Amino acid sequence: MELLYQVKQGEDERAGLKRILEINKPVCAISVRNLVAFTSCSDLSRKKSKSKKTEYGAESPSGSTVYVADMNTPWDCHLVKSNYCCVTHLEWDTTGVQLLVGSEDGQVEVYGMVEDLLNKWAVLYSAHFRGEPILASCWISAPRQVCLVPDKLDSMLYSEKYTVRAIRRGRGLNKSLEGAILASGTGLLGVVIRSPEDSSKAITSIEKIIPLRNQLLSADMAYGKGGEIIVVSSSEKISHPIKLSRVNVSLVGSGSDKAEITINAGHSLFLPNIPDHSVSSVKFLNKVRSDSLLVALRNMEKSSSLFYLYELVAQSTPLKPRFQGGSGVDNIQTFKWQQIQKISFPSAIEEFCTLGIPISNPLNISSIQPPQMNQQLMNITNTIQPLIALSLASGNLHFLRTDNFQQIGMISGSERGLKSENRNLIQLKRDPDEIPDAKQSKISTTCPEGQGQVGFATPYVSLQFTWSGCLLLALDKKSQLSLYKIHLNMDGSTATSLIELSMMGGLDPWDILMCLNRPNLIENISDRLSETFARQPPILQGHYNTRILVIKAALYRLGCGGVTRSNDQQTLLTLHLVSGALKALLRPRNLSSHDRGPAEALSNLLSSKGEALSDVDKVLLHLEAKEYAVEPTLLQSLQQFLQWCADLSLKLLAILPDLRHSRAPGWEICRDSKAVGTLRELIVLMRIWGLIRPACLPSFRKTTDNLDVLPLLFRLLTKLSVTPHDPDESLIDDCCLLPSEVQMPNINAFYPSRNHGVALTATFPRNSPLQFEYGVNPSKWLNNLDGQKSGGYWMDGLRLLWLGKNPSGVKACNRCGCSSLIHATPRSPANKAWDSRWLKACPCGGNWKIPPSLPQYKPTDADAFLNF
Repeated sequence: MELLYQVKQGEDERAGLKRILEINKPVCAISVRNLVAFTSCSDLSRKKSKSKKTEYGAESPSGSTVYVADMNTPWDCHLVKSNYCCVTHLEWDTTGVQLLVGSEDGQVEVYGMVEDLLNKWAVLYSAHFRGEPILASCWISAPRQVCLVPDKLDSMLYSEKYTVRAIRRGRGLNKSLEGAILASGTGLLGVVIRSPEDSSKAITSIEKIIPLRNQLLSADMAYGKGGEIIVVSSSEKISHPIKLSRVNVSLVGSGSDKAEITINAGHSLFLPNIPDHSVSSVKFLNKVRSDSLLVALRNMEKSSSLFYLYELVAQSTPLKPRFQGGSGVDNIQTFKWQQIQKISFPSAIEEFCTLGIPISNPLNISSIQPPQMNQQLMNITNTIQPLIALSLASGNLHFLRTDNFQQIGMISGSERGLKSENRNLIQLKRDPDEIPDAKQSKISTTCPEGQGQVGFATPYVSLQFTWSGCLLLALDKKSQLSLYKIHLNMDGSTATSLIELSMMGGLDPWDILMCLNRPNLIENISDRLSETFARQPPILQGHYNTRILVIKAALYRLGCGGVTRSNDQQTLLTLHLVSGALKALLRPRNLSSHDRGPAEALSNLLSSKGEALSDVDKVLLHLEAKEYAVEPTLLQSLQQFLQWCADLSLKLLAILPDLRHSRAPGWEICRDSKAVGTLRELIVLMRIWGLIRPACLPSFRKTTDNLDVLPLLFRLLTKLSVTPHDPDESLIDDCCLLPSEVQMPNINAFYPSRNHGVALTATFPRNSPLQFEYGVNPSKWLNNLDGQKSGGYWMDGLRLLWLGKNPSGVKACNRCGCSSLIHATPRSPANKAWDSRWLKACPCGGNWKIPPSLPQYKPTDADAFLNF
């Protein structure tokens, strides 16, 4: 285990928090998109201690503020809500888009991004269960479980190596329903469902968990095998049983405007009567294992604790003859809770967490035959094992295996302080340009006053694993975040399997990339990904091509000198996306098969003829003109995309002579035969569409007026497609003459890749913790969110349009820095389809946000911007 970074509060925020910390307990939650939501007793944005005035005018320190931040830029936290009551529960939905916030007074609100912007949040629907503190929740929409198959890790096919299983849904619910089930501290179970008729309203219902209501201390929920939701609840007294209930929710009524909750009692767990002990927390082992319970007990006198693992096992109970009734059945099958593991700690357990959705299927070792034992054990060793993280009141962090409670690591509370004399902490300067009142000093590596070391003996009160279990996020009482790397010696095979797993499940692989401590693994993983991807069926390759390019670009950004290769991957991604959008305009008259459309016919023609068909005008003779005809107004609205493809072809051919001796920008594109073939196909489409609408053709600055650039580019690209790895001398000579005939465009401005956040080349090779401060941007080499700029001019990286200096109404990606207009009037249906594709997220998978350095949005017209 190793500390990756810490995010602390400023000196002004730490003042006056002592009384607040005694009342509020911060909580946190991590989504599958690696967004962290957490609560704080301070206003991190305004730099002053949070205190709310009651109706009598006195100050009350019981309020909480909810923030959301990307784990790649943890210092940049965005306000979600400011609440007068303490927020007791946070829960992300299965897609990581909606956030459920439950407070101490029973207020339940579901938040979502406004216009899919990370720094703008609004309430989607809400409900109020007055006086009911929210303890736990579970979304009705069950997640998909993507798992590794341990005995198939050597397979090269995704379909054999990974399994995608949809968890069963409860009866009476369809896939279109949104909502959650909640458990309160007084023993009530509530349901909040988004109304199908009015999306801003919610359908609510309440029911008692057990007939006799009791004050509950802890509760948790999991998905049952039959589609129901299992609720476990417990009070503080050890003499009271731990109750389990099976819950189903259905909509009833003539207009399905009422919710009905059906609760059936499950198998209760009776703990052994241990004197002077009380229950501190009860949780399921994970969200899909409702037959395994983790129980934490606390001894208040000795300040020690016990930790148990219970499993619901089946047993056969013999029947006496008088109860058989002549049926011939001499035994019945019953279930009981059996203690599997037990461990004790000399300090009280403050919090513990496990992996929510496991990423590996359980494997019974005893069923493996002896000849297969070694291979099976090796496969399991290469698979990440799920862990349990426990935070003790002494400040220690313990990590246990879930199957046998074997302790595999511990972080001592005294060692959590980062001593500057024996640890090389990266010093990050505050940026005076972005923070006018910041002092010109380094962020201190010493701790606050009176603590001796940074974070010394401060217990963590909230823990969360990322979806892969590679990182652990810890939150202390002061809402200071600490991110730990769990797997430090991850080999290339395991990392490749996890990255492919994220690609199959549509998950964010950022947390996996952060565990790659050795830069030499980057090339190994990239080669493994490419080799495995090349062996997939063509249908899967077409489906996951975008994701594999995004992942490889993120990988190269981590390595030393990998910015050039990352830019090449981003250019290949843009070329793939633009090519798919342009080919989608083709509408065949008769399509008997999906593999025989106009785009496929053109691709097959060019690949089969090869260098024999190097004249673009002769290619048109082999095609049926009607199948490639597009409306003239539609073509004019896509002129900037055609211009970008032509400029890319021109730039690649111009730098081809230099690529023989160095890996300059464009090296991987020129060696990619598929990319070169795509450019040839697009030039043919330009030639056809230029006959329909000449104004849509790309423009060039030529030295002679009679030079036709498109046929020249097609001829040179045809030669390159024959031998992309070793171009002949005649092609090199022609490319050397190309800059004297056509002026080269500034293609660097079209690269939508910028270094930003923790996942950088600058920080990756250094195995040292980082320290940040909320609301304070580090130095510009770490936070280069300047959008797509060239000489101070911004560029729309999605629409490939120049926006000028300091444009208004621009959003930027918080991962790669790609910028785009928030609102742009589409000039055609094709533009509208292109824009709607990237509303939710950037092509790299990052979230959109409004840069604070730019003016706010003003209504603009996309036609007003010109493509220079």
